[in-house]
Amino acid sequence: MNKKTANPRHKIDLFYLKKVRFFQGLSDQQIRKIIPLMHVKEFTAEDFIMREGEIGSDIFILLEGEVEISKALVLPQWMESARQREKALIRLSEQSHPIFGEMSMFEKDAVREASIRAIKPSRLASISKIKLIRLLEEEPQMGMTIYRNIASELVNRLRKANKDILKLTTAFSLALEG
Repeated sequence: MNKKTANPRHKIDLFYLKKVRFFQGLSDQQIRKIIPLMHVKEFTAEDFIMREGEIGSDIFILLEGEVEISKALVLPQWMESARQREKALIRLSEQSHPIFGEMSMFEKDAVREASIRAIKPSRLASISKIKLIRLLEEEPQMGMTIYRNIASELVNRLRKANKDILKLTTAFSLALEG
């Protein structure tokens, strides 16, 4: 991974963060309390930001660039022998204000559920889960808003996954019948 931490003085745009679902419902003052916890990291094209199966606790916000999210097509116990069997699920750019790794907020030693790779040179802000939780414990109203935002995002992803499973199950059933 060829990531490098950007100039620590590289400004993170408050107005961009206000469009990120993670921060919706927070005041400018509340978001400004989170910004000092962030570190800007730069990735070149083809760099992995995270890999499926790794342990990780940082949360990432795409500030600039384009990334691809992929998932292995095999069960974890077959991962090593089938490393090349990944399916690209989606490409995202900064226009969609994406956030990654937020599932780590809910468990210790969280295992990454997907791989994320930079398609173009990209700049991301990372937030340490530990530092963020400390702040949210001091600011329970902020914590409530952020956890509600994460829950809302996870519910949307679960609904999409349920629809995709139904489509796949239907297609598989039709293929077996025909």
